[in-house]
Amino acid sequence: MYIESNKERKLNFRQQKFVELFMASGNATRSAEQAGYTHPNVQGPRLLVNVSVKAQIEAIRANMSKDSEQRRVEWIDRLEKLGTAAKRDSDRLRAIEQLFKAEGWIAPEKQEVVQYNGSFLADLDLEEPEAEDFGAEEPSNIKDLH
Repeated sequence: MYIESNKERKLNFRQQKFVELFMASGNATRSAEQAGYTHPNVQGPRLLVNVSVKAQIEAIRANMSKDSEQRRVEWIDRLEKLGTAAKRDSDRLRAIEQLFKAEGWIAPEKQEVVQYNGSFLADLDLEEPEAEDFGAEEPSNIKDLH
């Protein structure tokens, strides 16, 4: 009797290729096709739930997240050094402002975006329309509009 264990196995060549392609594109079907699987639309999604493949993808993502956090810390250190070493007050202020934004201490400013269509405004006739332009009679002659 065969009992499947939760222990991860080493990936074969095609699985490793699939993981590399999937991390680049995020598309399981396309990655399975490029890795050489015969039925990529079935095998691609199935590979994503494979214990070993899933563990490899999660490990790569965790490593990428760790690298990203490390770079963030380095840039914040640089901003702090720039802020303290700057000779002009304006440079120090700018470095501090960027540091605050990087740390999330300043909420982004909300801006209202308004767009006008110039052709619409150009077509407007600024003169008052005459009653006869609308084909209406004198208001005293109109008895019931309903």
